[in-house]
Amino acid sequence: MLENYQLPLKETTNQLLLISKDGIILDAKTNMFKNCIGKSIIDLHPFFYSLIDLLTLKENTFNFDCINLEIEGKNYTLDAILHTNIEKEHSIFVFQDLTKQYTLYQKMAQRKNVSEIKKQLLDYNNTILQEKETFKNTFIANFSHEIKMPISTINGFTRLLENTNLEQSQRYNLKVIKNTNDKLNTMISDIIDISKIETNRFSILPIRYNLIEELNTIATIYTAKSKEKGLELHYTLDPNCPKYVVGDKYRLVQILNNLVGNAIKFTQAGTVALKINCVSTNNNTAQIEFSIEDTGIGIEKNQIESIFNGFYQINNNLINNNGAGLGLSITKKLIHQLGGKIQVNSEIDKGSIFKVFLDFEISQNQKEDEEITKIVKATSKNDFKILLAEPLPINQKKLLKIISQIKNCDIVIVDNGDKVIEELYKSNFSLVILNLKLPTMDGLDTARFIRHSDYKEISKTPIIILSEKPSKKEEAYCKERRVNSYIGKPFDKSEIIRKIKYILKKKQAK
Repeated sequence: MLENYQLPLKETTNQLLLISKDGIILDAKTNMFKNCIGKSIIDLHPFFYSLIDLLTLKENTFNFDCINLEIEGKNYTLDAILHTNIEKEHSIFVFQDLTKQYTLYQKMAQRKNVSEIKKQLLDYNNTILQEKETFKNTFIANFSHEIKMPISTINGFTRLLENTNLEQSQRYNLKVIKNTNDKLNTMISDIIDISKIETNRFSILPIRYNLIEELNTIATIYTAKSKEKGLELHYTLDPNCPKYVVGDKYRLVQILNNLVGNAIKFTQAGTVALKINCVSTNNNTAQIEFSIEDTGIGIEKNQIESIFNGFYQINNNLINNNGAGLGLSITKKLIHQLGGKIQVNSEIDKGSIFKVFLDFEISQNQKEDEEITKIVKATSKNDFKILLAEPLPINQKKLLKIISQIKNCDIVIVDNGDKVIEELYKSNFSLVILNLKLPTMDGLDTARFIRHSDYKEISKTPIIILSEKPSKKEEAYCKERRVNSYIGKPFDKSEIIRKIKYILKKKQAK
C-alpha cells in the first residue's frame, strides 16, 4: 500500500507509517519501529500522543523539524511530515532520519560558538589591555610633565647662576647640578615621546634647515665629550650631502645624540667614529646613511634585538651604564616615525656599528637664509616684552613683521618649548605666543607648564596659541590649559594684532 507514496520521495532515509483515523498503524516501511503494524501510534512514543487529534482533520500537511526521539534505547534526530486524511481514509507519517547530519551540524555549531566565544573573549581582553595601555601612557605623560616642571625650574636657575660671580668650586658644583639635571631632562623627554608615540599623539615637524651645520655642531659637541673621557672622535662628512634639507631637525639631533652618546658611554678606550654618507640622490630626495662606530664593549648577538626594548640594560648594570635604558628604544621608534631604518653589527670586546638610513627632502633653495634677529629692540625701554615661539624661520619672519607693527614692544624669538621655559626664568614677559607644533615640548604642554608654575610671574603670563590645523578638540585643550586666545589658520593679520593689543591693554590696566 505504501509503495505508491514511497517511490516519488526517492530518499533511502525516508521511513513511512500508514495510519488510520483512529491512530492504528496499517502499514510501515521503517527500521525504527519494529513489529508496529496493528499497534496504536501512541504506543510507539509519547511524541505521537499530542498529534492524535490531527488525524481527524481534513486533508492537510504538517511539518516537524529536528524531532529528538529515543526508540528502543537509540536516539534519533528526525524531520517529519504528516499528510492527514488522504482520500478521506488515512494519514501518512514520513520520517527522514537526519541523525548524522544534525549531529554534525550541532558539532559545527558548537565549534562555531566556542570559536565565537573565544573571539569575543580575545576582543574583550584586547580592549582591557588597550584601556590599560592608554591609562598607563596617559598617566606616564601626565606624571612626566609634573616631573619636567621642577627640572625646567632647576635648569632656569642654574643658567641664571652661571652668569653670576662664582668661585671655582661653586662653578664645579653648578656644572654637576646642570649635567645631572640635563640627563634627567633627557630621560623624562624620552618617556614623554614614547607615551606620545604609543597613544598616537606624536607628530613630525618638517622644517627647512642647514643639515651640514647641525651635523658639524653635533661633531663639535661630542669631540669635546670624547676628549673628556680620553677618547678620539673621528668625523667624516660626504661632500655630496645636500646643505639645506626639509625634515624634522630636532628628531635627527635626538637620534644622533642618543647613538653617539651611547657609543662614548660604552667605550672605555680607543675611538668613536661618526660617518655621514650620501647613499643616493635625485631631484627631490637624498638618502643619507649615518654610521656610528665604536671600539667599546660590544653586544652579544642574542642581545641585539633586546637592546631596543624599553628599560633594557646591557649586562643589566644600571649603575655602571648611567641610564634607564630608554635611549635605544626611543631611537628606534623615532627612526620608524621618520620612515627610516636602523642596522646593528657588534662583536664582544671589539665594538659596535650602528647604521641609520633616512630620506630627506632636498630644499629647492640651497642659499643661506637671512639670519633672523632672535631679540628685537632688546636694549630699548619699551613697555611690553613678547616671547614668540615658532620653529619655522619663514613663519618667524611673517609673525615678526606683524608683531613689530605694535608700538612699545620688545620681541624675543625662540624655536622650541624648552627655550620658552628658559626665557621665562630669565625675565618677565607681557605675553607668550606659542605655535601649537613646537619641538621638544609642544604648545599645549608648554602652556600647561606655564600655568602650573610655582612662580606667579610665570603662571600668570598671558598665552596665545597659533594652530596650523585648528579644530574644536584643540580649542577645548586650550581652554583646559587656560590659554587666553586660540588663533587658527589662515592667520588674519588684523586678528593677531587686535588680540595682542587687547591682552597688552588688559595687562597694562592691572
